[in-house]
Amino acid sequence: MSVEEREEHPTPSWSAWDVCRKHWRSYAVALTVAVAVAVLVALSIPRTYSAQVKLSDESKETDLLLGLNSFASWAKTAMGSDHEGLRKPSIYAQIVQSPVFAEELSRMPLKGYGKDYYHHLLDDRRVPWWESLWSGDSIDEKARIIHLIQENVRSKVQMRYNTTTLQVTDQDPVVAAMMVDSARILLQRHLADYARDRAYRDLETAAEKASQARERFDKARNAYVRYADSHQDLTSPASTSEEDHLMKEYESAFNAYSADLERYRRAEAFVGKFSFSFAVIKNATVPMKPTGPSTIGYILSLAFIALVLTTWWVLFNYRRQL
Repeated sequence: MSVEEREEHPTPSWSAWDVCRKHWRSYAVALTVAVAVAVLVALSIPRTYSAQVKLSDESKETDLLLGLNSFASWAKTAMGSDHEGLRKPSIYAQIVQSPVFAEELSRMPLKGYGKDYYHHLLDDRRVPWWESLWSGDSIDEKARIIHLIQENVRSKVQMRYNTTTLQVTDQDPVVAAMMVDSARILLQRHLADYARDRAYRDLETAAEKASQARERFDKARNAYVRYADSHQDLTSPASTSEEDHLMKEYESAFNAYSADLERYRRAEAFVGKFSFSFAVIKNATVPMKPTGPSTIGYILSLAFIALVLTTWWVLFNYRRQL
């Protein structure tokens, strides 16, 4: 088209809204298809249920209620900050998400089902029709189940309240409730085993340090006693200074030995009265309503995609026709 023709026939001004409004039938068809596909997808995905249990670190009063006497509570407090690492909810989350935890959880028996969690997921789990179109022979069966357990078991940390929420999702609500309780027991067992091993290691370390301090104390005491017995009649400044020096060595060794002996007694008390537990704020219950899939979520997502693609198609064709 020449310049003269363009001046005689100028490009008409247009509004994107007006153009899209003229193609309302295209939008109606696209939204209808999107809603139908979304409903089909949602109905094809088996329903899942999520059971939760909320945990919190126990206080000294909780220890007493759980059966620990005041001496055991003192032993736990006396160990200091060295044993505070496992009391952080972030540590709970790391343990729950580990493959070792998932593998141990897979061996948990399901009461009334005659099988463990592993074979429940292997035999009873339903999959959408599109997943059954391809074979999973190339994927290791055990690795697939362990990965599935890691996806089903979740932990959420609320640092503000210092609590941890364990959640297990399954297609069977009863299994979800049983497994979240099993996850709580298994988590406490992991923490208890680790803390118990560390308590024994601390006891061995404290015993070794106390033995070394005892040797130093005995050596300093014997040196002071020998010097004092052999210099009873001497009052020279040199002898007095040496005696004071040996006396200070003796007192320093005695104080160090007393401190190490106290740490050993605390470590021994912690091992003898050991207990690792956390308070259960919310017990596990069988969920009554499914948590997925979300039909509304699928409809909104596919409807948004349909609107975007239809708008792009309408405006693109309109620009081509100009």
